[in-house]
Amino acid sequence: MTLHLSGESSSSGSSTSSDHGKASPHPVTGAQPAVRFFNCASLAPEPWANGGGVTRTIARGPEDHAGVHWRVSLATLSGGARFSQFPGFDRTLVLLDDGAVDLHSQDGQLTARTGQPVQFSGDLHVWVTLAAKPVHVLNVMTRRDACRASVGVHTHSLRVTPAANQLLLSVDDQWTLSSSLLRNVSLAPMNGIWLEERHEALDLSPLGPEARLLSIAIEPLADR
Repeated sequence: MTLHLSGESSSSGSSTSSDHGKASPHPVTGAQPAVRFFNCASLAPEPWANGGGVTRTIARGPEDHAGVHWRVSLATLSGGARFSQFPGFDRTLVLLDDGAVDLHSQDGQLTARTGQPVQFSGDLHVWVTLAAKPVHVLNVMTRRDACRASVGVHTHSLRVTPAANQLLLSVDDQWTLSSSLLRNVSLAPMNGIWLEERHEALDLSPLGPEARLLSIAIEPLADR
């Protein structure tokens, strides 16, 4: 599978760059205060400084004196890239395209394979190497003293009880979701839903043999 999003160039490079861009708060639209739908292709691209990649912010959490609590974004990597350090944050990366991405740090090497979440500390200096063609990765960052994230990849029907912040992203094929308040909502590829403080169970079903769904659950720490 190869994803195509608006505002991207088909060219690739081997430059090294930072993945830290200015994030727009809540760059999504929705029908209810606690339910927002998003289309990844319509999210504003934030190019990295020297063309090593592009970031699109899907959602972000509240901020306090120490900064933002969490952030979920979609990045396009066009070659070798150096990630910014985020001290105090835990990170999860999911490769959405076919292939593999090698993540290098002073702690060693991790390999991100399609649909397999990998976790690493934002305290580390991390750089990636990949094949010539651009690839897309989902990034989840949570501040260690504020919240925790759980990221899952699903290919079959499932029921989800939403976390305080729950994001669901259809990666391949189409998915339908239903709950006591949402009836037969369709999620096209690279479309998703973000629920805040909605606790009714969601039933999700794939509509194709290649369907994949990303589930991101973010909960605040109990002592906050």
